[in-house]
Amino acid sequence: MSGRLLPTLVFGAMLVAVASSALASSALASSALASSALAYSGAVKGACRADYKRFCAAHAVDDPGLRRCMDKAGHSLSRTCVAVLINSGEVSKSRAAQRWGHEF
Repeated sequence: MSGRLLPTLVFGAMLVAVASSALASSALASSALASSALAYSGAVKGACRADYKRFCAAHAVDDPGLRRCMDKAGHSLSRTCVAVLINSGEVSKSRAAQRWGHEF
């Protein structure tokens, strides 16, 4: 290899490594952000455990489809589960009343 080509190849390899590292970091950050956005509090997990098993056990706890499933099952959710969902900010009182028929 010529003396000029080797530094160019080394520099190019460094750029690729830096770009790959940046993409991997970005993907990790996005994944962590998404999973924290999907996370339920311990109170919600405890209060809604039976409802989850009854209506939405086909979904993993970190599956985005779980929120849709629980929303569809909302009218059948236990009063305790709905109260904790409201108190934790997962759902508003008005949504629980209007969409699910739960009054508090």
